[in-house]
Amino acid sequence: MNLRQLEYFVSVAENLNFTKAAQKCFISQTAMTLQIQSLEEKVGVALLIRDKHHVELTPAGRVYLTEAKEILAKSEEAIKLARTAAKGFMGSLTIGFIRGYEQSLFSETLRGFHQTFPNISIQLVRDNLSALYGLLEDEKCDVAFNLSPYFQTFPRLSYRFLKAYPLMAVLYPGHPLATKRWLHYRELAKEEFIIMQPKGRPNDETEEVMLCYHRGGFVPRIVCCEREVQTILLMVSAGMGVAVLPEYAVRYFHDTKNLKIVPLLQEDHTPETLDFSISWLAENRNPAIEELLKWAELRGITE
Repeated sequence: MNLRQLEYFVSVAENLNFTKAAQKCFISQTAMTLQIQSLEEKVGVALLIRDKHHVELTPAGRVYLTEAKEILAKSEEAIKLARTAAKGFMGSLTIGFIRGYEQSLFSETLRGFHQTFPNISIQLVRDNLSALYGLLEDEKCDVAFNLSPYFQTFPRLSYRFLKAYPLMAVLYPGHPLATKRWLHYRELAKEEFIIMQPKGRPNDETEEVMLCYHRGGFVPRIVCCEREVQTILLMVSAGMGVAVLPEYAVRYFHDTKNLKIVPLLQEDHTPETLDFSISWLAENRNPAIEELLKWAELRGITE
């Protein structure tokens, strides 16, 4: 099959008339019929029911229509991106990302974008959740790959959802809860927490406090605030407390002997999650932002 055949099929499916569809595509009705027959042979199922007076989609045809439209739309967007790259679109982009996200497939995202737009210079900023949103509002950062705000509001920012990441409890091997296959937030009520926040920020403003309160019904005892995931993991492995981190931050530590990583579940046994998104300042007119957003949407960037 080819894109032209998909275009012919979409035209027939939308008009439910071979003659009208052929006219709109500037080919003969006979050629249209042959192209649709060829497409059905390649797909291996009938996509249309037709006789001399009637045309309708089969159940398979309705499913195929949705996918064909999506393929054509992505193809058109790919052409636009390729032409933009060929024209040598130039610019600069400061991309922020939350600490720990370097453990994900973020490097592949950056590589793909850089290969498509080699003339856009990229600067990277790595920081905590709230700091990144502050950098966006101060226009010191163009876009941020960050956890969506759980309780704070940033009305000047726009967001594009990427993925819901599962939350994990991180424990030392000898911890009484370390042998469990999963945990509820409420089971951590008596624990001492090591959290990833800038030092000096009031504890009652931290995301971890709000998460524990709303999802587990308790206010956590915070014994230490750290900025780096690796430092938090070291302190947990030393038995100095427990931590709750998104899956992307600990995905390469599941087989570590001095740590136990246990999924957190809601009461209905579905995963506890936090939303992850790309965010930007709506009034930021840097054209490179739009290129990144279109590129990410075309590729369905999720991890």
